[in-house]
Amino acid sequence: MTDPQPTPEPPTVDRPLQSLDDVVHHIVWKIEQEILGSGDVASLRRLDVEQPDAAAFWKILVSDIEPNGQRRGDDAETRWALILSCIGELHSLNRRRRSLGAALAAAKVSEMRLARLLRADLETLPQTLRAVCRQIASAGEPVDLAEIAWLVLTARSNSATGPAEATTQRQRRRIARNFYRGLRKAAEDMTSD
Repeated sequence: MTDPQPTPEPPTVDRPLQSLDDVVHHIVWKIEQEILGSGDVASLRRLDVEQPDAAAFWKILVSDIEPNGQRRGDDAETRWALILSCIGELHSLNRRRRSLGAALAAAKVSEMRLARLLRADLETLPQTLRAVCRQIASAGEPVDLAEIAWLVLTARSNSATGPAEATTQRQRRRIARNFYRGLRKAAEDMTSD
């Protein structure tokens, strides 16, 4: 297990945040600075992604997500509910540039569970991703929460085809590569001991 890096200072808020990474890390910063209370964070962890009813979800949606150019509508709200649920679970382990694949390998996520995660569409992703997030949290492994957000935002719905599918596949292949690199590194470390 490695120690998470300290959460950086928030992005400047007098202008829109520049990227998804900025939006996610700003939300994490608000949690770490206790701008969102522990009750709000707990409600995010338990959030029903199909029917998000927690006040914390709506506060973040209108103050941090919508003003920063992120998509709107029911589909986007469902996706952001899942992202915020994962942030609620893993905010204290957030570390920029620590790949999801590496965190999964270090948390000893099984190859079968990885395969389910990589095959999941928007309908099956919430259950699969939440289980993986709990395993990462239990292992205390740092992870870049922005990469989890990318995974959710690029997840295909049952009817998706076209250019977005290529983005989804690229994202999932990167996770798989980093997972298997992490497994290889762990095996090499064990043999060198």
